[in-house]
Amino acid sequence: MENIHLKVSTREAYKDLMEFLEKFDKNELEIIPDSDFEKQKAELEKELEAIENGDSDLMDIEEYDSYLEKVINEYED
Repeated sequence: MENIHLKVSTREAYKDLMEFLEKFDKNELEIIPDSDFEKQKAELEKELEAIENGDSDLMDIEEYDSYLEKVINEYED
């Protein structure tokens, strides 16, 4: 998945761009409002900092699979 952030200087250009982008299927392209972009960017930067500082708990795919199995089993019964 690729993300872009655009700054459009005129209302007309913004309108034309949005009309073009809305032609894409929802599975191909999602328009994320600016406030969501900034919020997501801040959250990702915080997560990256935690990883770089060693303050984040990471697990490999086998550990994650085991964890998911445990959670599923708890709710199946």
